[in-house]
Amino acid sequence: MLRKTLFLFTFLVVYSTVHSQTQNRFATWFSSNNAIHLRGKWGLQFDMSIRSSDQLLYLQTILLRPGLSYRLNNSVTLFAGYNHVLSRNTIDNISGYLTEHQLWQQAFIRHRLFNRLNTLHRPLIEERFITSPYVSNNSIKTNGHPFAMRIRYLLRNVLPFKREAVFSRGGYAFAQQEILLNIGKVERLNGKNFDQFRAAAGWGYRFSPKFDLEAGYLYRDIATRTSAHFHDHIVQIGSFLRL
Repeated sequence: MLRKTLFLFTFLVVYSTVHSQTQNRFATWFSSNNAIHLRGKWGLQFDMSIRSSDQLLYLQTILLRPGLSYRLNNSVTLFAGYNHVLSRNTIDNISGYLTEHQLWQQAFIRHRLFNRLNTLHRPLIEERFITSPYVSNNSIKTNGHPFAMRIRYLLRNVLPFKREAVFSRGGYAFAQQEILLNIGKVERLNGKNFDQFRAAAGWGYRFSPKFDLEAGYLYRDIATRTSAHFHDHIVQIGSFLRL
């Protein structure tokens, strides 16, 4: 009985401590992911994401992501490209949009799991030229673009509702997790190696081998310079086009 009481007490203390250092936010993300086959094993990739602020009050982020792809084989595709990230910053009740520039390299590693799940592994490296915002003449400006790096790993599973050798049309469920870690000079970011953790799940429909549309829920945990964390609860809608 004493052990159970101590456990319950410890749990409540830890929960209340974490809860007091957590801020919950609610947003919506729209994304468009587009792959265009060129000649041979080469292709183009162009992704776009539009993200709202907490409570959908204003536009928080626009992300444009062009890239080039090379298919090594049926399972592995390599990518490299550039991110243009326009984000809203607020300091002392003054807001403005600043641009972060990123170079990135990633790999898509695909396989079947349990002869039913379509599994994707995506390791990703980002070379970031981040913003250093400050206020000048009642507007937000950046003091250069300090260099920082981040590594990411995403695991995604897609479960078609119909059992087929090749999934070409129909409904499906998906679940994915991603961890984002800062490397190098973390003091330019949040001072920690841990940056974010994301987990998402939802449903989609493959209209043809060339087009998917899906919607779901995304949870995001973001670390700050203090012990506080942001917990984002996001409605996510995305499209996937393959030409």
